[in-house]
Amino acid sequence: MIRRLDTTTAVCVDPGLQVDRVLQRIEEERLTVERILVTHGHIDHVGGVPALHRETGAPIAMHPDDLAILDWDQFGQLPFLPPGFAPFAIDIRLAHDASLPFADLSMRVLHTPGHTQGSVCFLFELDCFAGDTLFQRGIGRTDLPGGDTKKIVFSIRNVLYRLPPKTTVYPGHGPSTTIEEEMLLNPFVPADR
Repeated sequence: MIRRLDTTTAVCVDPGLQVDRVLQRIEEERLTVERILVTHGHIDHVGGVPALHRETGAPIAMHPDDLAILDWDQFGQLPFLPPGFAPFAIDIRLAHDASLPFADLSMRVLHTPGHTQGSVCFLFELDCFAGDTLFQRGIGRTDLPGGDTKKIVFSIRNVLYRLPPKTTVYPGHGPSTTIEEEMLLNPFVPADR
C-alpha cells in the first residue's frame, strides 16, 4: 500500500494472497484506494485483486502482455487459489514510460519484461516497486512460462540501472535495496563497466 501521509488516498501494488490484511489496513486507516497496480500476472501478486476490486471499486492497472497468464483455464487448475478468486479484467492497460497521476507524486510505469512478458515496475520519485524483476543480489525467475533470461537482464541493465543510483528498490519478495548496490553487487546482472 502506498499513500501520502497527509491524505487518505492510496494505491495498492500487488495485492497477493493475503488480501485480508490489506482490507483490514484500508478499514483501520479509512483509506480510499485510487488504483490497484499489478507488476505481473502471477497468482502470488494478483491473488487478492478480485476481492480488493470488489471491496473498493478501484480500477485495476496491468500490462496487457500478461493477460495470457490470467487465462481462467490455467488459474482454475491451481489448487491454492484464494477463496472467492474469480477472473478479472484490467481497466488500465499499462505501457512503458506511461505516467499515472497519484496525489502530487510523479509515478512512472517501467516495462521490464523477463520474469513475465508483461512485468512492470512502478517508480514514485526515488522509490521503485519492482515486483519480481529485481531482488537484493538477485533477479526474478525466468524458468516459468513466459520467462526469458536475456530479456530480464536487458530490462535491468537498460531500464532499472539507468535510474538514479540512490533509487530504493522494493522487490515483491525480500528486503529492499538500491540501484547503486545492485549495480555493484548483483552477481546476475553486473553493471557494464
